[in-house]
Amino acid sequence: MSGPHCTLITAGSVPRVVEQALDDRSLRPVERLAMWYLCRHYLDFHEYREVKTTALAKHMGIEDQTAGRALRSLVDRGYLDQQRGDRRARAFRMPWTRRTVAKSAA
Repeated sequence: MSGPHCTLITAGSVPRVVEQALDDRSLRPVERLAMWYLCRHYLDFHEYREVKTTALAKHMGIEDQTAGRALRSLVDRGYLDQQRGDRRARAFRMPWTRRTVAKSAA
């Protein structure tokens, strides 16, 4: 995650969206850890990359279901973009900054 394409979107050496996730106290610790891990090992801002839930869970030392819920939560809260499609493994990328999620009127 180094190079000229990251300089405008980082706080120090951490991408802005990751910093926002780490500062978000409404995220569970496993979700913050997943965001950090995805940033360091899998994702960037330009292309969607497949993330297999089982591989993420194994590396983090958590259950597959927990990893799946963490990914879903990060997408729902605007920290990850997910590519729609009928692939087995889901594909994600980091947005430049957190998307604001519009809440539906009740």
